[in-house]
Amino acid sequence: MDTGKTILAFLAGAAAGAVAALLLAPDSGERTRDRIRSKAVDATGAAKEKILEGLDALEAALEDE
Repeated sequence: MDTGKTILAFLAGAAAGAVAALLLAPDSGERTRDRIRSKAVDATGAAKEKILEGLDALEAALEDE
């Protein structure tokens, strides 16, 4: 299996588990929604950062050719 697909599958599973844990937590609905929103913002920022790092690495690799 491709390493990229394995990592993507792991991250998707981790995200699904985190959402399930938050939804099943005994907190109020408003607090749970706030926590989900916060985690989504954090995950989005981390994903953007990784994408930019990948693009920088790709650009560097193309310049070396």
